[in-house]
Amino acid sequence: MDRATEYFYCACNQLITKRLVLKSICWEKPREGWLTLNVDGLAAGASGKAGGGGLIRDGNGEWVIGFARKIGTTTSFMAELWALRDGLLLCLQIQAQAICVELDAKAVVDAFNMQSYSNTVISSIMDDCRHLATQISHLRVRHIYREANRCADFLAKLGLSVVSDYVELPSPPVDLLHILEDDACGMAVNRLCPVSLFSV
Repeated sequence: MDRATEYFYCACNQLITKRLVLKSICWEKPREGWLTLNVDGLAAGASGKAGGGGLIRDGNGEWVIGFARKIGTTTSFMAELWALRDGLLLCLQIQAQAICVELDAKAVVDAFNMQSYSNTVISSIMDDCRHLATQISHLRVRHIYREANRCADFLAKLGLSVVSDYVELPSPPVDLLHILEDDACGMAVNRLCPVSLFSV
């Protein structure tokens, strides 16, 4: 009986261990003394034209600095890494000492946090990101849902259309102000999220 149970768990776990529950998702302010860096990258449809963007906010949800980049033609994964690299460089530029980095690309977060992860195609830019991260005293990189990353998503889309390859933004674009305000006020969006039915 035990062997049958073990087989059932191993063979079927991926198919039946998750259910969906409705959660309220919102951007969360960083803890005291920390800043939050939100970044996002995207590749637009069949053309593969990519953009990246991000912003740094303080404990009140106030804009510190942001950026948008035109990346060229690449994959979404690479666009996310470009945005992460640009964001970390910006953190070093403002001499940030404690940063919570948030991305809605779970695969990128997992790859970054797994030191043994290796991929010859992305190794150079991933190594850059990890090296930059070592220069920040306190840093954590975590995955968030896209509903909590709307400001960075806006800036990544902006990156597709900027005239120069890279634009630094000392103040937020006017069209982004209402999203910034919603985030600072803790405005939530409902989302169906997977929840594991079994604990290991």
